Amino acid sequence: MLAALLLLPGAAQAAQEPPMTELEQSMGRRKVAPVIPTELRPMVREATRDRLVVRTLSGADIVIDIREMEPERFVQFANGRYFGFSFMGYEFYGFLLIDRAMAGEAAVIATGEPPVFASGGRHFAAVQISGADTGNLEGLGIWEVRRDGTVQIFVSDVLPEGEDWRIDGWPRDDCVSVSWSERPPGSAEPSPDRRHFGVETGEAITIRASYDFPGCNATGATASD
Repeated sequence: MLAALLLLPGAAQAAQEPPMTELEQSMGRRKVAPVIPTELRPMVREATRDRLVVRTLSGADIVIDIREMEPERFVQFANGRYFGFSFMGYEFYGFLLIDRAMAGEAAVIATGEPPVFASGGRHFAAVQISGADTGNLEGLGIWEVRRDGTVQIFVSDVLPEGEDWRIDGWPRDDCVSVSWSERPPGSAEPSPDRRHFGVETGEAITIRASYDFPGCNATGATASD
């Protein structure tokens, strides 16, 4: 019996296969190596089940451990300076943005959802709130793009209670518009009406609530960082 088993194709390989991870068990299958879109492959040196190696602008390596996540929807921003992807893990998810002008762990930025860049390219913002603390941002963040790196200039998880948070855009290069939906008491669905505020990125961070109107275009209650 043992001799017959050893002769079966793949038997030795199956015997050496490690146990499925919690992520793989939740998916009901083994992870596979991510497929990088053709136009983005020059940015990636290596893509395996366990890691992604992203090339910096200077040709060095940024190594990203993906053993506990499955990357998908690879994209680039700012003419290839930034490489990003969504991912799913076991009971967590998010979006990772890699600044190829930087190096090491500092180059990997957790934005929760794909970021939205200002038209001038100096800032970008992202908002992600799961309600269950399963995302990799869980709040609103704003970052400044500098020649040699990216700096987070604002982050907050103290936001109004709501759902379906969105970055609606940058009406001005120094102001990002944010919106969300409220759930009426006793309702199973959020209201179709959205609430809004704008966040200005001047000498100080200023939040202006505009409520029924898109942010950055109306005056209203203010709060400074």
